[in-house]
Amino acid sequence: MTRRFHTGAILPLLLITSLLTACGFQLRGKVDIASEIAQLSVSGSDLPFIRDLRKALTFNGIEITDDAQYHLQLTSLKRTTSNETQASAGQYERLLTLKATYQLSTSDGLKLFGPIVLSNERYMFQDKNLTNAAQSEETIIFDQLRQDLLLTTVRRVAGISGEALRQEEVRARKVLEAERKALESKQ
Repeated sequence: MTRRFHTGAILPLLLITSLLTACGFQLRGKVDIASEIAQLSVSGSDLPFIRDLRKALTFNGIEITDDAQYHLQLTSLKRTTSNETQASAGQYERLLTLKATYQLSTSDGLKLFGPIVLSNERYMFQDKNLTNAAQSEETIIFDQLRQDLLLTTVRRVAGISGEALRQEEVRARKVLEAERKALESKQ
């Protein structure tokens, strides 16, 4: 028994595939960034986020090690929700926000660039009568915001040039030295 392929069955699949590739669609994954930071240590209080950040950085070619020249510390990760509109017919709009604050420093504790704040937000509509569905949707949205923040963090870290790191380290050491001299002159 021979099987014949019907062009009517394959044609829609080919059409969908060509449309997706034509619009630039691609699955999330590796970011094609040649990072000048080869090694990094990462820490923070939100352990699940830190674990996923370490995985994402490793996946994108940055080795995670405790004795790296640079240290990335997640100083805060805040989830907030706020009602943006008054309830009308039992429905209202909520704003969901996820904000991460990072600090990049050298292995000897010299803080570089100042705190970096990354934030993502999304609106959702909620019906007072469907609280379980709204909670599930909120969980899904916060997970999407989290994934976006992870990807943005990887891009930001990997996008720092070696020259920018060297210049910032020189600047930060000069500021630290000036502060030390000012403190000594007051004493």
